[in-house]
Amino acid sequence: MNHPKKKIAFLGIKGLPSKGGADRVVEAIANNLSEEFDISVYGSHSCSKDFQSDDIKLIKVKNLRGKHLSSFSLFLLSSFHALICKNFDLVHVHNTDAGFIIPLLRLKYKVIATSHGYPYKRDKWNYLAKRFLKFSEALFFQNSSVITCVSKSISEELNGRYNKDIHFIPNGIDKPYIEEQDYIIEELGLEDKEFLCFAAGRVDPTKGCHILLQALNRINRNISVVAIGDFSHKKDYSKKLFQMADERVKFVPFIEDKKDLFGIIKRAKLFVFPSTVEAMSMMLLEVAALGVPIICSDIPENTSVLEDRTIYFKSEDVKDLIEKIEFCLDNYNAISERAVKTKQWVTERYNWKNIVNKYKNIYIALAQ
Repeated sequence: MNHPKKKIAFLGIKGLPSKGGADRVVEAIANNLSEEFDISVYGSHSCSKDFQSDDIKLIKVKNLRGKHLSSFSLFLLSSFHALICKNFDLVHVHNTDAGFIIPLLRLKYKVIATSHGYPYKRDKWNYLAKRFLKFSEALFFQNSSVITCVSKSISEELNGRYNKDIHFIPNGIDKPYIEEQDYIIEELGLEDKEFLCFAAGRVDPTKGCHILLQALNRINRNISVVAIGDFSHKKDYSKKLFQMADERVKFVPFIEDKKDLFGIIKRAKLFVFPSTVEAMSMMLLEVAALGVPIICSDIPENTSVLEDRTIYFKSEDVKDLIEKIEFCLDNYNAISERAVKTKQWVTERYNWKNIVNKYKNIYIALAQ
């Protein structure tokens, strides 16, 4: 006799198809477990119309607009809908900034909660917003049935802070889907392996693009930089980036299609990842899985992921970044060979099909 699938709802992200890191995690879990569970994902009414799936239900909520009200209203209205209109077996909440809805959800559901880092460390928030985010984080850890975290270093820190049993479950990758995207390279006036690449979803100061541009301004090399991301998110910061850039820098708006995004990154000579705040970056994993040589900041959230298998520079240290870029350019054959070995190691160690089993076991135990 076939038993009905257990119903799981995901809250705390903007929607599908994925754009940011947490969205990609939800998308990967849902895609890998949709045959075994009845999955619903809550997202904003402004989600792309391109999302199509026979196995995943996307529930769009008409939330408010504005930097402070958009996410708050989305999470709150999603929780009301889940409580009043649905009957799930459990709810999986992502991001601590959605922690304020967990006491509401616990009125009816068991809740697994996944931390993706510290949102209040992002420069985009003012004092009051950061206070609220810290309050939401406390509710997140105090009220959840099971807690997981995508970062090993952060999970260890949070275990001590909240005296909770926090499960470290890393992010994973599927084999990046690459097609030949020569037309994009041609439109940008670039040639294979003749440019450095920076890429992010929403570009803010913690992503460190300014650190890369400061380094480039002091490097006397015939090398270009392609910076990809949403530069409309933090307009004052983006304006400063545009002013810093010389003719070697090309800014490319956020690329939603992963084939196009990975098609550009795959052709980069080096990928520079200068973030000052991360949890466990999906971008870092995906670029490593492409076999592209990486230079990244030495924050614990990066070093714990790639260990000694890439090149690090001292976070926010422009001089050290310059030295590492020039070292990689001067020793490119050796760096490329190392990147190929890193690709193999990453794809074996961080395979989604293995990682999602950890979530699956938690779902089964909670949904009894």
